Order: sequence, then structure tokens, then C-alpha cells
Amino acid sequence: RMGNMCWRLGPPRAMVQSFHAQPCLKPASWPQQMHRCMATNPEVAPQTRLEIGNDKCARLTLTRPKKLNSLNLTMMSELKDNYAEVVRSGVRCLFLSGEGRAFCAGGDVAEVREGVLAGNNLPADFFYEEYSLDYDIACLHKNKGVLQVALWDGIVMGGGVGLSIHSPVRIATEKTLFAMPETGIGLFPDVGTTCLLPNLPAGEHVGIFLGLTGQRLSAADCLHAGIATHYCPSELLGEVEQRIRALGDGASDHDAVSAAVSEVASNATPDTSKAVLAANDDAMKQCFGGSVQSAEDIVARLQNLDSDWAKRSLAMLRRHSPTSVKVSLEAIRRHRSVSLRDAFVAEYRMSQWCMRPQPASDFCEGIRAVLVDKDNQPVWSPATIEEVSMEKVAGFFEPLGQNHPRGELQI
Repeated sequence: RMGNMCWRLGPPRAMVQSFHAQPCLKPASWPQQMHRCMATNPEVAPQTRLEIGNDKCARLTLTRPKKLNSLNLTMMSELKDNYAEVVRSGVRCLFLSGEGRAFCAGGDVAEVREGVLAGNNLPADFFYEEYSLDYDIACLHKNKGVLQVALWDGIVMGGGVGLSIHSPVRIATEKTLFAMPETGIGLFPDVGTTCLLPNLPAGEHVGIFLGLTGQRLSAADCLHAGIATHYCPSELLGEVEQRIRALGDGASDHDAVSAAVSEVASNATPDTSKAVLAANDDAMKQCFGGSVQSAEDIVARLQNLDSDWAKRSLAMLRRHSPTSVKVSLEAIRRHRSVSLRDAFVAEYRMSQWCMRPQPASDFCEGIRAVLVDKDNQPVWSPATIEEVSMEKVAGFFEPLGQNHPRGELQI
């Protein structure tokens, strides 16, 4: 979502109701009034395509290739309808993919920024609908017996991570480019990742490093971290899908699907020439590991290391919002042992506290620098990590006030 990547945005469309009857952990009501979704307007070109076969399998494709399949409220509304149809049709396995060179590069948040400055409800609606959709998807296998297979055959960032990171099977290819670069625009790694990052198979230090720096990952790094579950060359994805479809009702069995992917991919291995994580694991543990007490401590440790990796990592931290870096670190630490549901609820609070102009939050300034003026010269407030107080950080975790247009996230 940096450079030529898209950020979250979308017209202020209200959303249809969540497709699942029971959330993962406990029932919760939807107090918000739901309206007819704009995706039903025949004059609006569909932004997704759902194909349901007679073999208990379906394919759901994001169809905005010119926009790198970026999310907006209309697409999210279509997706909720799509997932509801998948459940109604008795589908056992769902393949999620994107047209073109991106799976989903996130979304475009320029209009969300305008909503902040104008004081309208778009910032509240956008994140509410995004997080509720992502949580529904995360619960899809457990609650509805539908196993989602994410085909990461391209760019996967931000909102695209939310649609897919909670899938039981996540296949990386030689085209995969994965990142969570939110600290670069005054946000934080969200869509449930504040509790996933500290629990990555590669270790908490890897999750903290990725969450704070926004490091871009290829397939090799995704596998090392445990972000991807499988690697398969892009040209073999069609064969993978055929093999899984042949399982019939067994296509909802995680072990059977995993074995099918591995059999097709055989001995294929990703290119490691640009991999970052494995080669720098010891240094990463030293600078981002459990003994680190604060963001200031991370900076000091990076400064004391004489390596190209340390210099690049420090430069990435220094470019990003100091407030976002400290808020992100606090969230990853706080959410290490919480449920996914509780992480989403807390992230919605955090997202809404980010929807304030400076000096309260750096979000509007980050979007200005990256998307509006495109000077890539954000002026953060405060300007350094050392100047961001823990009192300010704590404010991003406070409950939402009674006057908030959506209230706390109900999932």
C-alpha cells in the first residue's frame, strides 16, 4: 500500500448484514441499521465474481485489476453477499483470488481522510464493515464448514491481508509480495494481525519487526515467518484447484487439502535470493525480541549493530510515524494472548482514535504525503519516537465515546 500501491477508500455505502449467524466465540447483536447494498445496482459494474460448481467448491475473484483489486465499501458489500451465497449453496471449499498482478493491494483511504477532515461517518463505517467482514471470514471454517484457500499470486497488502490471512490454507507463489506497511501512513497493522504477529511460527521478534517496519516479503520470507502455509509455482495453481475439487465433500478437510497442495507443488521451492528474515534472525531477535522493553530500546539496539540490515531497518523505522510505531508495538504486546475477536474489537477502537487530525493522530498527514500531495515528505507530530509519551499511546486503546456513530465493534 506504499508507492504505487492503493490504500483503502470507497464511497460512503452502507453495508448488508453479516452473513454468519453465530460469531466464533459468542453471539453479538448488530445494533446498526443496515441498508440495501449498492452492489445490487445494475449500473454499477461488479467488483467481484463468484463461480459455484457442482463439486462442492467455488471460486471468488476480486475483479478490479486496474485498481490492484483495492477494497472499497461497494466491494465489501458484494463480498458479504458472496460469502452468504457460498454458505447457502453448501460449498465446502472456496478459492479466493484476484485478477491481474495483485491479489488485493489494500484499499484507498484518501476519501476516508476527507471524511475525517469533514467530520462525517465514513471513517467509522469503513473500518466497521472491513473488520466485521474479516472476522466473518476468519470464522468461516469453524462455523460454516467452508475451508478458504487464499491464492496469493501477486500483491497482498493491508485490506488484502484481512481477507486472507485467517484462511486455513494460504498459498504463496513466485509473484507474491506481502506487506503490512500501515505505520508509514499513521495507522497500525490491523485486520486482526495485532494478535497474529506476536504468535507467528517464526517468533514474536519477527512479528514485531514486520509490524513496525512494514518490510515487504517474497514467498520465501512468507513461508519462513509462517504467514504462508504453502508454496506453489503460479503455473501449477490450476492443477492445485483441480486436485482439491476432486476431493468433493473432503475439500473442507484441512489435512486433505494441505496434502493436495503439497503433492502438486512437489519439491518446488521459492527463490531465496531476496529473502530477509532467515539470514537476519539472530540480529532480529537481539533488536526486536522479548527482552526489548520499548521502541526506544529497539532504535538503540539497531544503532549499535553494524550491519546493512540494521541500517535499513532503522531507516524504515525513522521514516514511519513515531506515534504509529509506538502504538503498534503496544498493540502487538497487549494482544499476544487475546482472542481474535477481542483483537478486532480493540483494533476498531484504535482505528477510530487514528481518525483525528494532528496532533492527535498522524493519519491525515500520512495520507496527505503519500496520496494527496504525493511528496512522500510527511511531517509527523511528534517528530521522533522519543517524544511520543506512553500517555498518548494509551489513549488509542480507550473505549469509544457514546457519541461515536457506530459504537464498539459488535462481532
